[in-house]
Amino acid sequence: MWEDTSKRRKIWNVFLVILILIVIAGIAYFGMRLRKQTEAHDKELSEAYVQQQQQQAEARQESMAVVDAEYEKDLKTVAEYMPGIVCWGDNTTAAVSGLLNYPYVLQTYINTYLCDIYDLSSSIENATDYSRLDWKKYNVNIPVVNMASGRESSYTIMGRAGVDPYIVSKEFTIPAGTEPVEISFTSSEGAIVTPLTGGDAGVNNVVIAGVEGKLSLNQDGSSYYRNLSYSFTRLEPGSEVVVPAETVIKTASEDLYKDYIHVIFIGMYGEYKDADDLVRQVSALLERQTQNPDRFIILGPYIHYYSTYSSSMVEAVDDAMLAAFGNRYISIRKYLVGDGYIDAGKTPTYDDQYYITQEMVPPSFKVSSNSQELNSLAHRLIGKLIFTRMDNLGYFDEIKEELNLTETTKEILKDDPQYFESIIKNILK
Repeated sequence: MWEDTSKRRKIWNVFLVILILIVIAGIAYFGMRLRKQTEAHDKELSEAYVQQQQQQAEARQESMAVVDAEYEKDLKTVAEYMPGIVCWGDNTTAAVSGLLNYPYVLQTYINTYLCDIYDLSSSIENATDYSRLDWKKYNVNIPVVNMASGRESSYTIMGRAGVDPYIVSKEFTIPAGTEPVEISFTSSEGAIVTPLTGGDAGVNNVVIAGVEGKLSLNQDGSSYYRNLSYSFTRLEPGSEVVVPAETVIKTASEDLYKDYIHVIFIGMYGEYKDADDLVRQVSALLERQTQNPDRFIILGPYIHYYSTYSSSMVEAVDDAMLAAFGNRYISIRKYLVGDGYIDAGKTPTYDDQYYITQEMVPPSFKVSSNSQELNSLAHRLIGKLIFTRMDNLGYFDEIKEELNLTETTKEILKDDPQYFESIIKNILK
């Protein structure tokens, strides 16, 4: 009996072991199956995530492509219609050191009314979706370059611009080394030219007979002007070169800023025979402008260099300029004795009254009553006048439309009617 019970217990234990093994095997089987299902599901989720990320990346790239394409379109419009403005002139444009000059004032108006309010996001649908995008990196730039220097004649300015180039007037030899050698030159028409008396303004580096180097003034330009002497120094050693008379001197600025809108103010210090001759010289300068040839601004001299004041000559210049260039011409003299006072919010002084009756620039707009140099007030007015004239002539129309600036301006002025003027006042104070 005991043996039967023991035998049955052994059989039962074996059965339990087998059952446990079956259960364990079943659990392992279903566990492996579940793990495989989980791995397959995880794989599907991972693949779906990767695909989703890829789709999102492609969508972002596509969205960025839209933004970049719009930005490139805006830049193309700026480059086509207003890549920059170059101001050619003498010290009337450069201004007395430490004072405002009208190219700087013009740049302030360009920046304030055009460049600084440019907002690419205003032309992009659903711009708020680009929460991580730095819209400030999308900007436009319209530089105003001041190419004015010293008490320069019109021929000197034209030579710097490469329109009537300087030519060697006496044969000389460029040495093999880099020591300076004296050089004589004139305009191509034989007129006396005096660059570097008030700064470089696009003269250097020059190229003479294929040799690049620098022109330098041998004495202080204030000693003026007919007895100046110059030297040429090559940049790198080379072979000795004999330079014959009438060799052209190529200035650094000859090929620069040709696509820029030109503002020209020459003739304050000669050299022109009469009003028609000055118009011819201005027209020659304009011919270097390769884009938008009908867009430019001409300013007229307010004195005649060959006498203290020649009202008939200055009046003749105004008439000839107006006939040649129409409303793209601005008579500085007439403006400053007329609307300039209104724009400045000033009342003519007792001293001003005499100058006004003589159609001469009044002392209130000059550095001093016995000087012909304009003061900061005059330059502030002229810079604004040039900007306003360009705007009225439609020079900025394509940019305003493409860059959505008109609507942006309206929105700004709706909240603060003095927004632009307060910025400019703060900059030019």
